[in-house]
Amino acid sequence: MKIVIDPGHSGPVEPGACAVGIRECDVVLAIAKLLAEQLADAGHEIILTRTGDIATDDLGFRAELANVNGADVFISIHANSAASPAAHGTEVYHYPGSKWGRRLAVCLQARLVAELNTADRGVKEANLQVLRETDCPAVLAEVAFISNEADRSLLTSYAGQLAAAVAMAGGLADYAAG
Repeated sequence: MKIVIDPGHSGPVEPGACAVGIRECDVVLAIAKLLAEQLADAGHEIILTRTGDIATDDLGFRAELANVNGADVFISIHANSAASPAAHGTEVYHYPGSKWGRRLAVCLQARLVAELNTADRGVKEANLQVLRETDCPAVLAEVAFISNEADRSLLTSYAGQLAAAVAMAGGLADYAAG
């Protein structure tokens, strides 16, 4: 399978959510690299939308990269944030009406919640550019909340990052198995 993995945000130009000096762009890149390694080892063709900081906050190239390369699935990885530090858990988004996007989201959500032992915030629909403009089934995974101390510990530890990657690889295998 050809899989595009999108570590959300870009670095200095648009770091995403930040809390106590931790940037979303950094933790999701670490998870994405571990996921890419897992999936490549399983025989999949992997394309990362970025492998480090990039000098743009444009989102269009991310979906275009998947479309031009004929990707089978697109996974955008993010860390959530909320004004309340009590907000926590995992949620995965798909484009409204996308049957296969929903199926992929359900598979990833189940594995992430089970592997990370995070609160199940559910599978949700969203009209986000990276989901809307991607031709293949596409999801956006909010792994955990960077604004919540316990979730942030998970996101910043190697064990937590690896667990997220293992969970997403497992969810993708569940999706592929039908």
